[in-house]
Amino acid sequence: MTAILETRALVSGYGKKRAVHGVDLALNAGEILLVLGHNGAGKTTLMSTIFGLIRPMEGQVLLEGADISGRTPAANVADGIAYVPQGHGIFKTLTVRDNLELGAFSETDAARTRERLEQVFSLFPILKERAGQVAGTFSGGQQQMLAIGMALMHGPRVLILDEPSIGLAPNLVERVMEAIKTINRDLGASILMVEQNVKLSLPVADRAMVIKTGAVVYEGAPEPLNDHVRLMTLF
Repeated sequence: MTAILETRALVSGYGKKRAVHGVDLALNAGEILLVLGHNGAGKTTLMSTIFGLIRPMEGQVLLEGADISGRTPAANVADGIAYVPQGHGIFKTLTVRDNLELGAFSETDAARTRERLEQVFSLFPILKERAGQVAGTFSGGQQQMLAIGMALMHGPRVLILDEPSIGLAPNLVERVMEAIKTINRDLGASILMVEQNVKLSLPVADRAMVIKTGAVVYEGAPEPLNDHVRLMTLF
């Protein structure tokens, strides 16, 4: 398969502290790649570096073979990469509709914006029902749906999700995971997803990686990670 997004020997961190140690990652076009690991394993640092929020210390980030290492998040968004961080990243004092329209800020085609808005409303009907509601009054699960919806408003080719299930009740996690599968299947986005909810995220993934103390300790089919004993040895 052809990789749409890659890292090669990527090293990253904060100040002089390295949190990611020589990670090679390849997200193939059209797939969902799941990245697992305990708290502090370096998952968020890796995603932030790929998206351009942190400059890599060493190595490369590539989009369809072109080096985008250290490029600004705005440039990456313009090139079709969307990032939904932990904690949702929505504008809590604005309405749902205002948030979604801000997600399409760079889109100049009004018809395309309307089409994407309907796609988001189809994925998450609650957003359509409460389009005029202030986003900060939403539950955590509803805010997560809105954050994903905002990311979809500029039609990303690559969608990076950093723990979309965090803080959600199990039934809402299932709903979000179903939406992620639909985004991948019907909207054509390749998805790089960080998660700690192993049970509900593994069935969604085409491939999985496990990161431990900033290094990859497993890469391959998701099914072997259903073995709890094996997974715990990797963590």
